[in-house]
Amino acid sequence: MDQDFDPRVAAASLAAEAAVLEAQIRILQEALDDVGTRIERSAERLRLLRERSRPESGRTPEEHPPTTARPALPDPESPYGDRPAPCPHR
Repeated sequence: MDQDFDPRVAAASLAAEAAVLEAQIRILQEALDDVGTRIERSAERLRLLRERSRPESGRTPEEHPPTTARPALPDPESPYGDRPAPCPHR
């Protein structure tokens, strides 16, 4: 065991580490709140889109032929070529 152990130094170090962790928790909670808000907005937009796209013929969506999405073509000006651009949040 270290002969120069000072409980006050250890307590101060632990308090500083706790403060850093609490700040990180606040940052993560804010980020989660932002993500939750974005999810809610996206869900509302999807709900509105579904309402607008309901067929007026009386048929259910299951009776309509499926639509196929066209894949996006790569941007020839992109420095990433065919690869997706890196996530800006990392």
